[in-house]
Amino acid sequence: MIHKLAISWISGVMVLAAAESPDLVRFTNGDQLHGAFQGFKEGAQAIWQSDDAAAPVDFKTAKIRHVVLHGGRPSKSLTSLSHVALVNGDRVPGKITGMDDEAITLETLYAGSLRIPRDQVEMFAPSPLGGRIHYHGPFVEDEWQMANASFPDGMPPASDEKDGKEKDQPGRWAFSGSAWYWPGKFSGTALLREKAMPDRSILRFDLAWKNRLSMAIGFHADFAKTKPLDPAVKDQGAQQARARGFSSGDSTVFPMLFGNSYVLQVVSTHLMLFRTSVDADGGPVVERVQINGNSIRLGDSGKAQIEIRSNRLSGQISLFINDEFIVSWSEGGTTPEDQARYAGKGGGFGFVVQNEDSPVRISDVMVAEWNGMPDSARSLQTDEQDIVLLANGTDRFSGKVGSLKDGKIHLQGKYGQFLFEIDDIAEIRFARGRLAKETDLASDSLTVRLSPLGRISGRPLAGSASSIRILNPVCGEMNLNLESAVMLDFKPSNNVIDDWDAEF
Repeated sequence: MIHKLAISWISGVMVLAAAESPDLVRFTNGDQLHGAFQGFKEGAQAIWQSDDAAAPVDFKTAKIRHVVLHGGRPSKSLTSLSHVALVNGDRVPGKITGMDDEAITLETLYAGSLRIPRDQVEMFAPSPLGGRIHYHGPFVEDEWQMANASFPDGMPPASDEKDGKEKDQPGRWAFSGSAWYWPGKFSGTALLREKAMPDRSILRFDLAWKNRLSMAIGFHADFAKTKPLDPAVKDQGAQQARARGFSSGDSTVFPMLFGNSYVLQVVSTHLMLFRTSVDADGGPVVERVQINGNSIRLGDSGKAQIEIRSNRLSGQISLFINDEFIVSWSEGGTTPEDQARYAGKGGGFGFVVQNEDSPVRISDVMVAEWNGMPDSARSLQTDEQDIVLLANGTDRFSGKVGSLKDGKIHLQGKYGQFLFEIDDIAEIRFARGRLAKETDLASDSLTVRLSPLGRISGRPLAGSASSIRILNPVCGEMNLNLESAVMLDFKPSNNVIDDWDAEF
């Protein structure tokens, strides 16, 4: 059992980078400014110090979209993934130290001890995900790359629209705050991240889209290069057409973007899984993986949380949408020969939109080790029963969760009483019928995003560059130390349309 977090991308170098990187404020009108966040004062105003100003200036928080702290790199990341999820969508990191019928007590490194009403807690995860986090973001733009099959030697420099060469340019993803946006003009350019996925991996991200969705997700990709395109194709003028992208449903481009990989193609009404590879001669190969039942209903516009669980050692691949199990595939087996058949040879992943005029947003990307758990507690959640999933990935129990005493949680089940060591529990989902109703946030609220996991909302009351005081609708007044914070989001929204900014 792993109780402490071991995150490969956190090091002394990152701490130094956080100290040197300036803060960034983005306004609702699209303007942005580098400098240093200095805190809040009464009257819903943020204090900002800029190198261009002799003295700090005040900005109305209603005009701010978000503040990215330290270039998106925390001064000090949290050391545990243990957290509670509240009815209002907050995820509050901390170690549970007490629980009774009325409340749960959480000990945190950033806000001290918190007492949270039990009916406000939707889920508690003492040892979630089954292992360590390898990536969480995006908060830093330069951790990602773009690729287009029509430009095998790399993306060309961005062209100014005024120079008349825009039509010859591939489409580009745009980074804003903690999300990547595909503006939707063309299609065919992939957004990639290398060396993030372990052999047993969970890839989770939030997806939002407008118009009809058609997107492909490559995972366990090694980005092997295919042989160059035939020069004759360029002479025929087809290169320009390919630079604009590929039609919806075209899978031939996948090996050129992801190399030896698996690629999940998600359309508003259905999904498909492909094996992609590069043969000995550098030729691209695509094979479709057959399944029974591939229908989904995502709608023409909306948002969803996508989770892909993949195990290179066993060949098991599972897909969850909004924590609900959708489908699984079995690729490979237990012997070395079986494992060699697993198409994904690398540790990278990426996204490519296949529809034109189909804006997409990717946010809250997380990669973690997978313990082999075949389902999630939410997929088993009911109105009357609490669900306990153990960290061994197989055992689950239902009943009524009682108190916490001496590091053990009591469960009254249908066939008896049980005691579980808290460190042996992956996740507890509390019965929906005993939860309070979600309340709307105040219009002047913000959301503090923590690294590697956590989001806490509330009205800003006061504060400095190192800590702020907020009024949380569940926990009341909270003094938050900002050393683990990466962003202050002043425009939190549950409506994808209200919070959409594809044009920046």
